[in-house]
Amino acid sequence: MTVTETPTPRRFLWPADYYAAPTVYPVVPPGAAYGCGGASLLVLLLIFVGGALVTSAGFAEFMDFTVGMSVGELRAQYAPDVSAARKESLDAEIDRMRAALREEKVSIPTLQPFLNELRVVIADKKVTAAEAARLEETVRKINAAAKRR
Repeated sequence: MTVTETPTPRRFLWPADYYAAPTVYPVVPPGAAYGCGGASLLVLLLIFVGGALVTSAGFAEFMDFTVGMSVGELRAQYAPDVSAARKESLDAEIDRMRAALREEKVSIPTLQPFLNELRVVIADKKVTAAEAARLEETVRKINAAAKRR
């Protein structure tokens, strides 16, 4: 039996042929793995630092700032049917809640009902008397819970 010098090409590649072939040069330079690893370590470090910031008082300060900005938006959207007394009492309750937040008497999860209600109230860019009363009641509940702590 004789072996031909040039075998006929196969329609598919056997695994043994693949692994017996010469190695292909890498597409990316060898140092790229170190760069990607360093970038991933940097991202992990940022995540841990961010988590530490969230659990510290820094996040409460950020939430106080956010509520203050939203209240400024709220004041510009009062409808004519909202009385001056309602505006003053709502502002006083929100100021009390923000002070309790800064003094850590109110936790961040406790603010969630207020933030949800505020989002609903200012979504249509108009705050009616009923919406202001509902928002004030939500803030009063949060302030009542803060007094017990």
